[in-house]
Amino acid sequence: MDGSLPPGSTLMGRLVDRLADLERLIAAERSRGIPDEAAIRRLTRERLLARDRMAALMGCAMPRWARQDPEP
Repeated sequence: MDGSLPPGSTLMGRLVDRLADLERLIAAERSRGIPDEAAIRRLTRERLLARDRMAALMGCAMPRWARQDPEP
């Protein structure tokens, strides 16, 4: 981020904030007496999606083995 915009106003900033929120929600759910495993799985998927979006914005290429359509 270039510092001229307030935090959270860019897509990357929003993703960083969302990732932190998801980490807190997952930790809170796991600390419950009887954690809701379905909620943990949903939150974990959201967290991974946020990480993938951040990686795409940073220009990280997806490795060949992870591509959906293998190249011949």
